[in-house]
Amino acid sequence: MKFAVNYSPEALQLWQDKRIQVDLFKFPPWEELRPQMELGPAAYVHFDNIAGGPYAKELDPAVLRDWLDSTDTLVVNTHLAIAASDFAAGAPVTPEAVIEKAIAWVDRLGRRFGNENVVVENTPYPVAERDAGLLAEVVDPAVIGEIVHRSGCGLLLDVAHAVRACEGTGRADARAYLNAMPVAALRELHVVGILPQKNELGLREDHFAMTDDDWSIAEWAVGRIRDGHWREPETMAFEYGGVGELFAWRSEADVIAAQVPRLYDLAHSV
Repeated sequence: MKFAVNYSPEALQLWQDKRIQVDLFKFPPWEELRPQMELGPAAYVHFDNIAGGPYAKELDPAVLRDWLDSTDTLVVNTHLAIAASDFAAGAPVTPEAVIEKAIAWVDRLGRRFGNENVVVENTPYPVAERDAGLLAEVVDPAVIGEIVHRSGCGLLLDVAHAVRACEGTGRADARAYLNAMPVAALRELHVVGILPQKNELGLREDHFAMTDDDWSIAEWAVGRIRDGHWREPETMAFEYGGVGELFAWRSEADVIAAQVPRLYDLAHSV
């Protein structure tokens, strides 16, 4: 299992100074970052495809193909985000209906890239946008399992998103929730820290430094892979730091220098 970290100028400098080891830098699909992709280790792209909801998005297939061909990107990812807005007024919203909507998104990508080369990512719940209308069914492991099973796609399992979804749906046991996911189809694992305190919307935000609780569940998850209970994914990514207005302000070099070596060793313990 290879280890990746979000690309940031801070992470690149630490890598160039030989203060951290990584197998890959994880990049957003931004053309202006192509020069930076040549300066570090191998690069792969995490796409901002969104399956469903008012913020639905799917990159042009030619753009996706170019990134696949020009980087070490192995799969086309899409975030599961089926929402109330995906259904006509008065239409019944059932787990089966959510499954069918999500599979339609997977199949659209699969017609160009093969369903086996598409991965669906579990989302947090609820999401910060007040009007997103994300349906609780879309974070149900049984629903995600059916989407993966019927479509033949893979799973991108985001541990922090899973913890947040457990909190948002009143589930008490995050480990049981993660175990219930379709881990036999695991292709990529994401870990990152979650703020202990809630924001003004009553939500805990992720993409921060790892806390003791975050380390505990990340180490447990990798242990499930190491022991053969979960499929070994190709990549484990630490989603801390980055570029742009969402992430540049939380890319502290000291955090990266302190936490990346431990995570690198954890990934390579598999």
